[in-house]
Amino acid sequence: MEKSLLDQLNLWHRDKEYEKIIAAILEISEQERDYDAVGHLARAMNNLERYEEAVQQLLTIDMQGENDPLWHFRLGYSYYYLSQYEEAVREFEIANKLDPEDKSALMFLDWSLNSIGKQKKRNHKKSKTVQTASEQNFAERMKPFRLVEHDSGNISMILDVGTYKDEVFQTRADEGFEGGGYDWGSVAAVFLEERMPHLADVVQFDPEASMFCVYSDNREALQKFAIEFKDACEDDVVFRDLFSRAELD
Repeated sequence: MEKSLLDQLNLWHRDKEYEKIIAAILEISEQERDYDAVGHLARAMNNLERYEEAVQQLLTIDMQGENDPLWHFRLGYSYYYLSQYEEAVREFEIANKLDPEDKSALMFLDWSLNSIGKQKKRNHKKSKTVQTASEQNFAERMKPFRLVEHDSGNISMILDVGTYKDEVFQTRADEGFEGGGYDWGSVAAVFLEERMPHLADVVQFDPEASMFCVYSDNREALQKFAIEFKDACEDDVVFRDLFSRAELD
């Protein structure tokens, strides 16, 4: 793919103009679309919940994607939201084998396995209103953070500040840190810049004095950020190191 086109696709992705990505790539003949182009196309389709089309595109580059954990994750992601859980399990297991550090793949693998069990117990009847056991476990794991899905399509990670990690913020109280939402935003900004810079244009901050909030309209990206950031918070050494570089807002 030409660098100019790749740069344009990345700009559109940053601006959430997924339809433009799809239109531009579909103008390229199938014979001339390379691996990166099809990957961008499938990602945009997933972001627009066009999961069946994303699967079709990803399968056209299955030979090239055989050893790419991201290819398997995207395919598994499409299958999961198509409620094709057995296929999703297969892809997430391969993604985990290729990249054991990707905790999002493990999370979706767990969700897929639990969904299969749920289908068997209910004679394969699907329900979108009942939270799976693994989703409940995930919610417990994320406490005191909460993940909230909005009617707009956005998903948020929220923390009511004031107690969690407060003892760490007090170590710089003389500088003005109080452990409020803006202070949490400063720590999260350091984490995002240093640990997950590829999500800098996708994940947005919207803190208030009493609440830390990060949001995105990209569910996959926000979930990845939430998992990694919560793990960083639970590691006191890591959290204190991040906080040491936080700037007072």
